[in-house]
Amino acid sequence: MRTPNYRNSALCFIVLTGLFFVFSDQLSSLFKNNPSDNEVIKEGLSIALAIDPVQTDKIAASALHEGQPARLQFTVRDTSSKEPVKGLHPAVWLDRQNPQEQNLSCKDRINSYLQSKLAFQPDINLNSYFVLALNNKASISVIDPMNGFGGSKMITRIRLNSPGVDWALSKDNKKLYVATPLSREVAIIDTGTWQVKTFLSFEASPTRLALQPDGHYLWVGLEKTDNKSSADVSAVDTEKNQVAASIATGKGSHEFAFSADSRMAYVSNTDDQTVAVIDTAKLASHHAVKSMARPVALAFSTLSKTLYAATEKGRLLVIDAESQAGAPIETGSPLKALRFSPDGRWGFALSQRDNKVFIIDASVNRLVQTVEAGAAPDQITFTDHFAYVRSTGNETVSMLQLDALGKNAQAAVTTFPGGQSAPGSSGLLSADAIVPTPERNAVVVANPADKSVYYYTEGMAAPMGNFENFGMNPMAVMIVDRSLQETAPGVYTGTAQLPPAGRYSVSVLLNNPTVYHCFAADIAPDPELAKSDTQPVKVEYLLNSKEVPVGAPVSIRVKVNHTEKNNVSDLQLLIFRIPGQWQQRLLAKPLGDGLYQADITPTETGVYQVFAQSASLNFTFEQQPMLTFRAIRPEIATAQVKELAP
Repeated sequence: MRTPNYRNSALCFIVLTGLFFVFSDQLSSLFKNNPSDNEVIKEGLSIALAIDPVQTDKIAASALHEGQPARLQFTVRDTSSKEPVKGLHPAVWLDRQNPQEQNLSCKDRINSYLQSKLAFQPDINLNSYFVLALNNKASISVIDPMNGFGGSKMITRIRLNSPGVDWALSKDNKKLYVATPLSREVAIIDTGTWQVKTFLSFEASPTRLALQPDGHYLWVGLEKTDNKSSADVSAVDTEKNQVAASIATGKGSHEFAFSADSRMAYVSNTDDQTVAVIDTAKLASHHAVKSMARPVALAFSTLSKTLYAATEKGRLLVIDAESQAGAPIETGSPLKALRFSPDGRWGFALSQRDNKVFIIDASVNRLVQTVEAGAAPDQITFTDHFAYVRSTGNETVSMLQLDALGKNAQAAVTTFPGGQSAPGSSGLLSADAIVPTPERNAVVVANPADKSVYYYTEGMAAPMGNFENFGMNPMAVMIVDRSLQETAPGVYTGTAQLPPAGRYSVSVLLNNPTVYHCFAADIAPDPELAKSDTQPVKVEYLLNSKEVPVGAPVSIRVKVNHTEKNNVSDLQLLIFRIPGQWQQRLLAKPLGDGLYQADITPTETGVYQVFAQSASLNFTFEQQPMLTFRAIRPEIATAQVKELAP
């Protein structure tokens, strides 16, 4: 009998134990960096995706089904501290996975969306938004800016009972409130359907609207033409869509501002030369502060927790956190408007008469700069890096760089033309005519004199383009954002109507740090359609590349899921080039098994769009999706056209 070698056994045990810990560390690292298919760790960030169906009467919320609403939620945390990362703006797209693009990297996929929004259209773009124009007539134009400029991109026009003079958008972007003084109403509009849900009636004419930061109350400034109404302002409960209280604050026109926690509402009263302080919990006036001159604008600094009131005689009234008047700030010029930068530090007060911008530093509560800006400036708007000042005496928009202010440097002023004509000073509204877009480095500018809305990107010498308004004068402009919103710290949420069944890439892009990642999601067929004997006709375009060389033939193949035994002979394709007037209509040649083909040769570079229709299959051009591709010079083509085998 052989005696066991315990020394060798012990050595083997030590080696195996060491290997176990080495592999354990590697496995731990592997699972740490790849926690699951719905979570990824990149650039020090943990990004988790959850896609959940929204409960409907038709389908129980258990799986993702085509045509049904779903909620997409991204949770972003710092991998070291485990703390949520706030203030991000994730860009997200859903696009059907194409086996022919299996070698396309996630970064290249996302860059294709960014480089040409026209030529690379994903199935779902969760970065979309709409531009709304408040017209001089009793209507609101709804414009889709995502498909380029030139001509009208208006998708609908919302009718009002009388012209609107001010508006406010709910925090979730789902409700739009519009003041219409001639009919003494506030219209409440559903931005999902672009339909007026109800009209709230008032005894006096509503002229100003403001939503407090927590969104609980909409404040309505009333203009009394008689003594029948004792109310000067009303607070509307936004959940119940009804007036919660009407409050007597003082005579004259009214402006609003709010403390950051929504506990206090401030209301100016021009004729009484006072600012009323209202306790929003009690919906009652706390007290009034005398301004010694007519207050024309209010703004609250979230940094200093202080209210500032601009007066027509050039004095800025300062009201501290205890609602007591502090030392005023003198500008020496009659003031028109007042607004603070997003960080709450820099206050910009405008003198329309003297063409000046007075810059207040709320951290020290004093005037630090005076800048010449435009002709008769009347409004100010902010992006992350600039303050925009509208001129009414000419077409110029002035831009003041915010970064310079923090370095104690003089604010640099640049300009660009906000149209072809001066907006003019008569008949203009107090509602914003310049607003930032969700990209945060661009603005849209409403110019009523031009009957147009302009799109401007920072760094350009002039607007990139404009959106026509069918002869209406756009008096004010607003953005309704459909992109993801930060619903909790580090949690970004959006909803979408799911596209046809299949496997999709859910592409997400983060900036600072830059992160590209593509998740995968499976969308199941609609079970109700599966039970039905007849399913709706669906068109699918088959094209190897969305970039083709100009002057070369392109074979466009179309797959149609119709149930006819024989292919139809009337499938027609409409092809047209953007921009330009060129278009072509072709009959697609049947190839069998629901497959059709049409050949074209693009003779000019540009973006081309393709639509399909068939009378025998009972669908028209506008009822099916479109194909978009771009023709480019052969020497710079990134993808060669290859004929797709049947």
